[in-house]
Amino acid sequence: MLFSPSKDWKQYLTADDEKRMNEVLNKIAKHKGAYRSADDIKISQLWCAVLELAKENAALQKRVQSLEDLLEGMFEKVRKQERERIELTKSLEKF
Repeated sequence: MLFSPSKDWKQYLTADDEKRMNEVLNKIAKHKGAYRSADDIKISQLWCAVLELAKENAALQKRVQSLEDLLEGMFEKVRKQERERIELTKSLEKF
């Protein structure tokens, strides 16, 4: 073989995926002290990536819950107004 295959597997990702991968790698770099002291650095890096993804997931869950609470409050207000309208209509029909 004239050319040796490239060791940079990230080049086979799409540009968006490679950018996203680099963002993940930058996030886990802050845990370098932890995974560098581990017996199996590669596995430790993976666990650090899982940790960062779990933090992102928790933040997103919190935001979604806030939106759900906001929407539920709005829907409850609309339901209450609809009940009041129905009660008013019924009372006017009796009158």
